[in-house]
Amino acid sequence: MEKSEISKLFHSQLENVFTTFNYDDIFLKCLNVHNKEIIVNFPVVLDDKRVEIFTGYRAQHNNWLGPYKGGLRFSDDVHLEECKALAFWMTIKCALHKLPFGGAKGGVMYNPRKYSENENKNISKEFCAAIYTNIGPTLDIPAPDIGTSSQTMDWMVSKYQELSNNMETNKLNLGCFTGKSVDCGGSLGRNHSTGLGVALTIDYWNKHHDDFIYAPLKTYIIQGFGNVGVWTMHFLNQFGYTCLAVGDHTGYYKFNDACSIDIELLKKYNADNRGLYNLENSPEFQDVEKISEQDFWKMKCDIIVPAAKELQITKDVAQNIDSNCRLVAEGANGPTTAEADAILLERNIEVIPDVLCNSGGVVVSYFEWLQNNSNEYWSLDKVEKRLTNMLHNTCISVFDLKKQYKQYKYSNRTLAYKISVDTLFHNA
Repeated sequence: MEKSEISKLFHSQLENVFTTFNYDDIFLKCLNVHNKEIIVNFPVVLDDKRVEIFTGYRAQHNNWLGPYKGGLRFSDDVHLEECKALAFWMTIKCALHKLPFGGAKGGVMYNPRKYSENENKNISKEFCAAIYTNIGPTLDIPAPDIGTSSQTMDWMVSKYQELSNNMETNKLNLGCFTGKSVDCGGSLGRNHSTGLGVALTIDYWNKHHDDFIYAPLKTYIIQGFGNVGVWTMHFLNQFGYTCLAVGDHTGYYKFNDACSIDIELLKKYNADNRGLYNLENSPEFQDVEKISEQDFWKMKCDIIVPAAKELQITKDVAQNIDSNCRLVAEGANGPTTAEADAILLERNIEVIPDVLCNSGGVVVSYFEWLQNNSNEYWSLDKVEKRLTNMLHNTCISVFDLKKQYKQYKYSNRTLAYKISVDTLFHNA
């Protein structure tokens, strides 16, 4: 069977850095394969007493740095190749930030919006039972992703503790999942950490990158208005940036009077309607215009934030991005195809790669895991300060490497991957 586009993408990214910096082929072969690929089929009794069989996945890529770490997606689109690509990116992401984790990803192939809360609870618990022997606080630590939340993690923790059947270890077992609710051992700041990380990285890049320092970037458009997109907009606006348009699964919306948009009201509208349905006709928002996806990508702006799913910025999109755009900040995982990446590099449009830009979630997941293991509870201020410092230090590492290789036109992704691969190489 031919490899999926997402699988081709992660293999090409890895092979590019190995070719560029002449790493050993044996090392490449090790990173090109996954340690374990898990497929489970499990029955769940629905509210009407029917039994439905669900299919779940967990891809465990590499654990040289520590236990596997990565999210769980509940979506119709979940498949093994996607999980494998996302697990690989988690390995690179953790290595980039020197986190003591390897990469994993998983999920269940179904649409949670079509099921009741009780059914979603039972699906979550039965999936946890199906992968129970392959996860744990020192083995593989799942977290939320698309279609899952802190509530999902709480349900799974409950099932994990039930299966552990040892109340003395239940406190330690809180570390078997991250992204939990605070009441269930989660960390303050975890819910908004990915969006905050995207905003912090954009702001730091804008203010400290040599190419931007004399012409600061101010306006942006954002694709995706789930947890990452919502909180990215929240913090970017707080930092003084202006959102000109937003897109989600319901369509694309241009703010003709961007300065008048009330972000808190928009967040409430999004939550109440489970998306931005009919936003252009809402009396709460004036001067909102529904536009096509093509027109969205062509909008005049300083920054583009793809925060939805993979493979959104294609060759055609990259060619048609407005010439005023200076920065693409990858809030999603793998949103830019390899062809598009090359075009953006040629057009001198900076890309903050996903493994850096959207890493706030796994960084704060690491903080949550530390708190669970040491029976500590950190203040929100401590969490956000440590997150800020870690992201800034990683940005500096990429900047320094860029200066070192200034005579070459290497992409930020290639340089970030070099840092990650060097870390993995020294721990292999």
